[in-house]
Formats: sequence, structure tokens, C-alpha cells
Amino acid sequence: MHAASSSDLDSRSGHVPSGGTGVRLSAAVTTHPRRRHEAAALAASQPGLGFEVIEDPDPDGPRSALRTARLAWRRTDPAATHRVLVQDDMRLVPGFGRLVHDAVAAQPDRILCLFTEWGSRTSPAVRLAALAGAGWVPLLDPYVPTTAVVLPAAVAHALAEFPAEPGEPDDVLLWRFAREHRLTPLVSCPNLAEHEPGESLVGNDVLLGPRHSALFGGGAAPWDRVLAPRMVPHLLLFEGIAVCQVPGADGGWTAVRADDFLAPSGLTIPDLLDRYAATAARRDPAGRIRRVIADSLLLQLWLTAFCFGLTACDLLRDAPPAPISGKLYESSPAELQFPGNCRTSDAVAAALRGARGRAGMETFAPGLLRRFVPRHRLAGLARLADPMVREAISDGCAHAGQAHDLFWKDSLQ
Repeated sequence: MHAASSSDLDSRSGHVPSGGTGVRLSAAVTTHPRRRHEAAALAASQPGLGFEVIEDPDPDGPRSALRTARLAWRRTDPAATHRVLVQDDMRLVPGFGRLVHDAVAAQPDRILCLFTEWGSRTSPAVRLAALAGAGWVPLLDPYVPTTAVVLPAAVAHALAEFPAEPGEPDDVLLWRFAREHRLTPLVSCPNLAEHEPGESLVGNDVLLGPRHSALFGGGAAPWDRVLAPRMVPHLLLFEGIAVCQVPGADGGWTAVRADDFLAPSGLTIPDLLDRYAATAARRDPAGRIRRVIADSLLLQLWLTAFCFGLTACDLLRDAPPAPISGKLYESSPAELQFPGNCRTSDAVAAALRGARGRAGMETFAPGLLRRFVPRHRLAGLARLADPMVREAISDGCAHAGQAHDLFWKDSLQ
């Protein structure tokens, strides 16, 4: 999707422009009367932002977050440049207000999502951004995460009057609005908000499973850097199939089966099965992982990680040697042994050892498999699957070093 400026929208709508003399935030927590206490506590946790609490105007009506969202959009302070909206079941990083101010100052004309759940289509891109040192990734999902989002004021005012389709939720309406206005929402790395466990008023906890952050954390981030991956791997939420998401002609993303994406490089399905079997034999000789994850599904997780290594190698190909100390790249007892035939292997390995790289790996397996693994087993899944996931990433990086140019074919873009 082409990244148009929201100032273009300002000139059409006559609303307060998003640029000007500085960032002025208007913040709100959206809630239902049943969760009034949680909303008030969240607002009180960030006194510097002056959160107002906005409740569902029709709490006895059909379950929908759109009514409250539309009211929150409409009540954007006319003097504000941006509207910060957070739902009542979120937890915010320390220093949230300052971080949001800095993020908005760097990307004043963009729709900024401060959360994406750990199994979303965008979540692997957030993990890749942690390795590449980027502060943002383009949204890949067919909805905009409205759980914690910052909107230019002009966008918020326009959304208040934007017609909804029957039964359309607020996150899909915002995504459709963005597409119609050729705006590309960005998702932050790290996420500045985390989803707290609890009952979803619209049933998402049952339908989608736990929805933790892909990479939750605070601290400084390179808010001026937006990752531009040529491919983002993913494990499909309902099908459990590994795909490679590539930029489409319409500005969106197209999902290609992982084996089809890899075929031009000479890897056949039997080749992939052999590689998977060899990794499983080395990293899970007693079958402990396969007592939790079905072999057929573990294959797809391995394939997703393999493709993750491939695109990590592509993104870090020209990176300088990564330091192995300091806040971002802290040393770790778990040393990766990456093959030397990928010339960026040292950079990828160091990034995976870093604080944010490790944080991304902790959500990799449980996030992608949250609908397939019993909830009580998710907490230990990262540690259980980590050896296989990391070796698959290593293998993908090595293969990228051998056959790099064969992946980026026009037929798959």
C-alpha cells in the first residue's frame, strides 16, 4: 500500500493538520461499564497523558467496540495533533507518554499501532525489526490493531463520520479507511502495550486464543526507521500452514505457500522433509516436542522458522558487524552456531542473542501455535521448541547465502 501523508487528508477535510508547531496528544481509554474500574486504573497509571475514559454509549446493545471507538474518534480535542486510544484490557510500558510523543514526532502523518498480538501476520515482521534495528514495520494484517493506536487528528475526525458496513468491527473499518485513503499503518517494535489476560467482550479469547504482544518492551527505539522486508513468513492462524508474505501489486501483501516460495532456489518438498527430519532427530531425539505439537504442525513451524532465517539474512546482508554487549545486544549462554557460508550469519546470530532478539524468540512458537496447543502448555513452549526454531533459522540463513538471488523472482511478487 502506498504510504500517503495524512496531511493530504487534512487538505480535503479541513480538519486540524497533523504537522505544525509540535505534537499535542489527546488520549482516551475506551471501555464498557462492566470494566469501568479497569479503565480508570489504566488511565490513572499514566497521569501525564490526561487519559479520559470513554464508555460504550449503548452498553446493552449488541457486542461491538465500534460504538465506543466512534465516540472516542469524535471527541478528539480540536487543539490536538494526534489521538491516542487504548482499550481497557491493556498494560502500558513505563514512560509510555514520553515514548509515544517521540514516536509520533518521528512519524507524524502515520497511523501508529503500538501493539500486535504474537500470532498476527505482522508479528514475524516485528521480530525481524528487532534483529534489523528498525522501530516500525508495515501492517500486514487485514485489520488495524485498535487496542493501542495513535491517529493523526484529521484521521480521527474523518473516522467519526466514515460509514461502516453491516456488522463491521472498528479494527476492520479503520483498515478499510486506511486502504481507501492509501495510508499504510505502522506497527511499533517494540510494542508499547501488552494485552492483559481476561474475558473478551466480543469473544476473541475463545476464537483466537491468548493474544499477548509479539514483542513487549520499553526503552529508546529508532522511531525514524521503518523495516522494508521483501518477504515475511507466517504460520496461518486457522490452517496451520507456513506461508511467505510478499508485497502485492495492489500495495497489500500476498501469501505464497512456503514450499512454492522456496522452489525456485532448488528446494523440493522431499528436500524440506529431509531437512526437517534431520533437525528433529538432532534437536528432539526423545520426541518431547512432538508430544506437545503434532509432527505435521511442527514441520510447518520449522518451515516458518527456516523462511524467517532466509529473510533475516536478506535484511541484515549489508549490516555492519553487530556488537555483543550493551542493552540491545547482550550476550547469552545459548550460543548459535551459524554456518559460515552466509556472510551475514554473524550479524543474525548476534541479533538473536540480543535482548530484543531473545524477546522475539520467546513469543515465536507460542504465538504462532496459540490456537493449536493447550493454553496451559504455552508458557513452556518457547523453551521446548527453541532449539529446533533456532536451528531452522540458522539453516534458512545458510540457504539464503547459497541461493539468495533465486528467491526474489517477479513471479512471486
